[in-house]
Amino acid sequence: MTHVRLSGEVDAAVAAPIQQALANLVREGHTRLLIDLTDVSFIDSTGLGILLHTVKKLRRRRGRLAVACPDPTMRQLFELVGHNLLFPVNETVDQALHHLGERRGRERGSGVRGPQSADSASS
Repeated sequence: MTHVRLSGEVDAAVAAPIQQALANLVREGHTRLLIDLTDVSFIDSTGLGILLHTVKKLRRRRGRLAVACPDPTMRQLFELVGHNLLFPVNETVDQALHHLGERRGRERGSGVRGPQSADSASS
């Protein structure tokens, strides 16, 4: 499982490096991604599109994606566009880990910095 932490605003201004980083993870064989939006203050349609594109790539490799999003307004946005029907959008990281078949105690990690303060921890 690979834990990707994003922070700040996820919008068109930062879309390209985030999409590239996620595509690289999938290409490298990371097939279970936890996208952690705990520190994200805003996500627009471009950011939502990145997650949709990533889940499609993961499915071709029999992978899964789950989102941790404690902000109720942002979670409603996922519901409004129907993304919650394509991948789980959870309130907590622990709930998202459960959907990926992981428990927090099993999570090991090395921090790898990416765009928009993306942190990846692989186990």
